[in-house]
Amino acid sequence: MTLIDLLRKHSLVIGIIAMILLVIGTIVEGGSLLQKLLFVIGAPVLGFTAYLNKQKMFITLQIIVSIGAILAFFGDIYTILRYTILVGSAIFAIGYLIKINYYKKDLWWPLGGLGLLSIAVGFATNAIAFPILFNSLLAAGGILVAIYSAIGFFHFKVRIAAIWLILNIIFSINPLRIVFSQIL
Repeated sequence: MTLIDLLRKHSLVIGIIAMILLVIGTIVEGGSLLQKLLFVIGAPVLGFTAYLNKQKMFITLQIIVSIGAILAFFGDIYTILRYTILVGSAIFAIGYLIKINYYKKDLWWPLGGLGLLSIAVGFATNAIAFPILFNSLLAAGGILVAIYSAIGFFHFKVRIAAIWLILNIIFSINPLRIVFSQIL
């Protein structure tokens, strides 16, 4: 058995470990070094899990989240550059899925793609200056990805989609709480 076969065989466990790191990252203090480290480790590992399971939508999502996690270490980066990198990457990822005719394999992918784009714009948005916009975008993106994942898991029986379903439900809770506390 090759290494890649062994990793593929245990990809669900690898994905669960990455999910746990990301869930802890959502719970710890926002903007802390610990949070940044958990995201910069967990996101690419979860992307690797998607790769092992040939889940292109989840691969593209984790690439965007990984880029956002890396950019978190550069707090003084210009806003326009942050938007260009994150939104540009998301548009590139969506363009890739269109180019490869991913819709033929997965009719629901635009739902995940819209979630991906919302998360990318959210990560690029200054959370201090625009807390409602920042949290609304992250919550909306997380909910859309959770719905997409639920369809993959419950309808198409893609086991690995359960990780993104659980993760994005948890990921959306705090931003939703913040939005509702700000507007109510």
